[in-house]
Amino acid sequence: MSRYLLVLTAALAVGSLVGCSADAEQVSTNAAVPSGRATRVEVVALEPSVARVDLNLPGEVQGSRDADLAAALGGYVESVKVAPGQVVKKGQHLFSIDAELYGASVAQTEAQLELAQSELRRTEALGDLASEAQLEGARTNVRVLEAGLRQVRAQYRRARITAPFAGTMAQVEIEVGEVAGPGRAIARLVQLDPVRVTLSVPDRDVVALSPGMDVEVTSPARPGQYTGRIAHVPAAASMKTRTFEVEVEVDNPEGDLLPGMIARVRVAQELGGDAVVIPQDWVVTGLNGSGVYIEQDGVAHWRPVELGRVTYDQVVVTSGVNFADRIVINGHRSLMDGDSVLVSREGTCCATGRPVF
Repeated sequence: MSRYLLVLTAALAVGSLVGCSADAEQVSTNAAVPSGRATRVEVVALEPSVARVDLNLPGEVQGSRDADLAAALGGYVESVKVAPGQVVKKGQHLFSIDAELYGASVAQTEAQLELAQSELRRTEALGDLASEAQLEGARTNVRVLEAGLRQVRAQYRRARITAPFAGTMAQVEIEVGEVAGPGRAIARLVQLDPVRVTLSVPDRDVVALSPGMDVEVTSPARPGQYTGRIAHVPAAASMKTRTFEVEVEVDNPEGDLLPGMIARVRVAQELGGDAVVIPQDWVVTGLNGSGVYIEQDGVAHWRPVELGRVTYDQVVVTSGVNFADRIVINGHRSLMDGDSVLVSREGTCCATGRPVF
């Protein structure tokens, strides 16, 4: 009986030792697990890069000036002095529409005005013999006829349609003997040197454009390449298309580019030398401004930055970061200053606006 008790006691002692060993191993394993949770991120080391605009946009050629000429008053077409394709000078006489009729009205009103002025002089010469009513009537008659003369002279000028600017007659749509209706377009005049190429530019691209920038223009209808410049960047987008109607001016001395042709405009320009240029998506905007996260020794540090010019989807960082800083580019939107991070991939920035791993 005593031998049985001894065996049982020994077995319990061995079990107790084994349990203590297992508890010690569990404690040792738990001690190896870190208390914090690290966020997996990707980082790149910043290198000097070039801020560049490189866009290729479709457009349409238009005359730098384009006017539909109309018969404001309408009437009988007396003369047509131009033909389609003819080059005209500013102020050149193009058409006469009822000019003879309005010319006669001018002569008649001039004669009536001369008579009224003569009567006013005679009335004034009477002195006290002329009543105030007679003087006032004579003076009023002169003023009325002076206004009438200005009116018929304006009608006569509009009856003789002249070129509002130097250009080329694109269309002539009337013949002598026709009767043109008031306001009817009878011809189209375009200025072909220079021409303008209109572009419909989305908002993400228009921020990279500014008046005066040089561009390259090509057209499938013509060989070769033309040099142009951005003439106008609108302050607001079109409400219909939600795009910005940018105008590019192109010298066209030979008249190679014609209104209606399709063109492509390439904007390729460096906006400065060595600079910190990063994709806009890497910048985090908070309540206290814009910044980025810099990784150092496994910890993310918030770094406020000042931003410069936006070029397409890139932005120039003018201050706040330095070359060789390791900027967090993926996982940065879930970070806070001082968070632990685990770098899963690292590379350099930026070749052609993108990181290289």
